[in-house]
Amino acid sequence: MIVQLPQELVHEKFFFSDRIEIENFITEKWNPDFNPTLFVYDMLYWSGGQGFQPWQQGFITIPVLFEKWKELADSCRIIFAERRQNEAEMFMKKGMALFFQVVFWMNEQPVFLHNWHEQINRLSVKPINVAERLSFVDTSPAHYASFIQLTELFLEAEKQFYKTLAMKKRNQQ
Repeated sequence: MIVQLPQELVHEKFFFSDRIEIENFITEKWNPDFNPTLFVYDMLYWSGGQGFQPWQQGFITIPVLFEKWKELADSCRIIFAERRQNEAEMFMKKGMALFFQVVFWMNEQPVFLHNWHEQINRLSVKPINVAERLSFVDTSPAHYASFIQLTELFLEAEKQFYKTLAMKKRNQQ
């Protein structure tokens, strides 16, 4: 299926065309094996389509994203240790996509990449100085310091996610 890239997801790091091919992806239910760099659930939402909205089921979807990051981070550590910068950028791009999904979804919103600095600063649950720190990662993804920064952002986001989840559960009792 070929879809028109919604304006909300325009970002030169992730999309090089305004028409995106999504291969036989089922969007009616949660698929933990999805490719995070395609932002398929968010793309469907911003295109006006119907389907599963993972930001509405964060207690199920976001822990999967944290696990995906941990697996990816293990690969990144090896790549950086072996100084394979040309491969590092691809892995970091995937990590950034996962982080965008984590931070937007834990605020119960679809990802908004276009002018993301402004959008991410409007979110209520996020790591401290997230826009500045993520900008550093975005401009230098093949550097080890960017990997460390992204790792720290994930750790902070995970703490905030579980804290927010615990507070919601407590308030429902």
